[in-house]
Amino acid sequence: MCPAATEPQASRRDDARGFTLIEMMVVIAITAILILIGMPSLRFLMERNAIASQVNTFIGSVTLARSEAIKRNASVVLCRSENADTADEQDLSCATTGDWKSGWIVFMTHDSTSNFDPGEGDVLLRVQGPFKDSGGIQQSQYKRIQFRNSGIASSGVSSFTFDSVSKNTAQMRRVCVSITGRVRLIDNSTDTCS
Repeated sequence: MCPAATEPQASRRDDARGFTLIEMMVVIAITAILILIGMPSLRFLMERNAIASQVNTFIGSVTLARSEAIKRNASVVLCRSENADTADEQDLSCATTGDWKSGWIVFMTHDSTSNFDPGEGDVLLRVQGPFKDSGGIQQSQYKRIQFRNSGIASSGVSSFTFDSVSKNTAQMRRVCVSITGRVRLIDNSTDTCS
């Protein structure tokens, strides 16, 4: 048997030994540094996605309210609600002050008071519960949007400002609802709805 043709056993074990403790510590340190560098942009991305989701949900509710007013030939109201997450429909009500991040309801009404009352024949169309990852949703003037059977809002132009949790103005979005029910999105802090 030729000695050059066979490899010694000790040499094969040295090749398959794996990582040393120092090599593993270096990899962990580099990974930690990369995570710390990426955390602010990840938080920014998460807040931006949360605002986009809230804006899309709100625009969907406005569109539903207007289309249902026309379809049902009745008045449909979108209003902020303090108890939108309440399971019982009888307990739902419109609130006149506060932040829209607590949620809202959309309902068809037959009277001019615009308060949700199922006993009077009001029909609940949508309930949006509170947003936990919101920096606030503020309405400019009116405390509700009411669409007539023609699809025209009985109130004037209304704007809704969606803030991030960190209150970063670069992430703020404004939704404008015109008297005709047209919805427009403003993605900066300087433009207004007028």
